[in-house]
Amino acid sequence: MSQQQYDSNQGAVPSPPDASGIPTPPSTPSNPQYAADPAADVPQTGVTFTPMPDKGRRRIKRIVLGAVALVAVVIVGTIAITVANWTSTPEAKVRQYLDLLADGKASAATAMVDPGLPDDQRGFLSDDVMASASARLVVEDVVADKSGEDSNIAEVTATMTVDGQRFTHTFTVTADEAMMGLLNNWTITDSLAVPVSVGGERIDQFSAGSVSASVGRSGVASRSSSFFFYPGVYTFTPVAPNEYVEAYPATVSVRDAVRSTSIGSGKDDVTFVGTFTDKFKDEVNEMIRERINSCVPGQWSSSSRCPDAIGASSATSVVIKQLPAEFSTRRLTDRTLEGDMVFELASATGTREVETTVIVEAEMDDQGMLTLTADGKPDVTLTFRY
Repeated sequence: MSQQQYDSNQGAVPSPPDASGIPTPPSTPSNPQYAADPAADVPQTGVTFTPMPDKGRRRIKRIVLGAVALVAVVIVGTIAITVANWTSTPEAKVRQYLDLLADGKASAATAMVDPGLPDDQRGFLSDDVMASASARLVVEDVVADKSGEDSNIAEVTATMTVDGQRFTHTFTVTADEAMMGLLNNWTITDSLAVPVSVGGERIDQFSAGSVSASVGRSGVASRSSSFFFYPGVYTFTPVAPNEYVEAYPATVSVRDAVRSTSIGSGKDDVTFVGTFTDKFKDEVNEMIRERINSCVPGQWSSSSRCPDAIGASSATSVVIKQLPAEFSTRRLTDRTLEGDMVFELASATGTREVETTVIVEAEMDDQGMLTLTADGKPDVTLTFRY
């Protein structure tokens, strides 16, 4: 095959076209001065872009993320402050205080609202004393007076009960310096600590819970004693000065004032009246026995402390038939007691019974407490009256 090549798969292969028919491109000038500039045909913008390093891109990303986080924190903080201020109201402050008292948290309540008392009058404002209460405060409602013109002072009225007895108290709440310059802050100016006056006759101490205190003599203004309690129902237990005197406990209902007590009289909310015990009566009767047995019939004198019937008689013996079974007083607070006794005079002509009244004068100190002798016996004076 002269003009064609032969492909075993395709058959005859056509010959290439004649190159003589293709135009020849213009030749490049030999002088470089006139050579074409390759960049002359590329449009020029005047700005050159350099790819940013990975480190720079990461830095920008951190800045953007930090800014987003900061904005989120500001938004959340603003919402939190708004909510906190919305809930920090005079009513909320009063309710918080009353809830502490309702839970028996006296120490926390005192720390929150200062009762303005010296330390020696705060003894019964304790958790232990409130734990001993048979009933504590129950909060029913707390309402603020919205009519006030001064936005920095609010009157808040609380309705409460103690042992089912309802009462109200109006608190004065004042705006204080904002916490951190942002959060509303309110202060309650008046405490719910209530004074209870306690007096005693022949009793000079009482206790509530594990706290005890001395009391003044009842009816003596200069010696009156007042103690402060938070609302509740308490048992006041008298502390006897010795084994010859006793008194009954008192149940005291404290609300916004002392409204009820199981014992009390006149000036004091609670008055403990000490009565003489059976041991006192036994000791006095023993003294009477010793006195009668020491008397000698027919030996009467003005200094004698024996019954006249014995001193003026010619009896040969004296026999006690009956000692006083009871002693009575003219008034509950008197220190003079009276009791009836019977003794028998025996003589050669026979026997006769004599009834007489024993007058017992108990010695008291300046506080109205029973004094004792050196051997610990009641200090009394005995006289006899027909």
